[in-house]
Amino acid sequence: MSGVDLEKLKGLQFDVSKVNFEPPRYTIAQSAIDDMNKRTQQITADLTRAREERDAEELRRHNELVSALKEAGEKGATIVIGDNATGIQIQQNSTGASQNITNTVGLDYVQTLKVLEEIKGYFDFPKFQETFGENTDNIKAVVEETIKATQKKEDENLIKKSLRVIKELATGAAGSLIASGILSLLGTLNIG
Repeated sequence: MSGVDLEKLKGLQFDVSKVNFEPPRYTIAQSAIDDMNKRTQQITADLTRAREERDAEELRRHNELVSALKEAGEKGATIVIGDNATGIQIQQNSTGASQNITNTVGLDYVQTLKVLEEIKGYFDFPKFQETFGENTDNIKAVVEETIKATQKKEDENLIKKSLRVIKELATGAAGSLIASGILSLLGTLNIG
């Protein structure tokens, strides 16, 4: 340090109370972090409020349903049954009574024929052979023979047995869209 007379500086006194020894603040970055923290807190509060509102609405609906069921039980109720409801019995205001149901459902030949024809339509898909592999000829033959038996309205037990064989073959090929489609179609029939 040439050119500076250190002797002159020895007698000087500095007021260090006015000197800032804190590291410089990165005000822009800190401001962004603060904004993010505020937004995060707001989002969390909004989500919590929405969840609480949803839960309150579900509880209100539940209580309303319970109240309606209780009132219906006290006053008597109207029951609406739709779609392919089978094997249903309703007994009302009969303390100590019992019921027996004998439900015999015959084969719907028209619906069975529609399902079999739709399954036969799958034969033309390239994936049919891949899906059933060595059972391809077997399933084709069973479908063809079952179509003939259904058209002639032969013994429904034999037709149902054939439909169950088709179902077993399709179940064995599970994982394919074709097999799933066949199983879905067969699910519309009462094959036991």
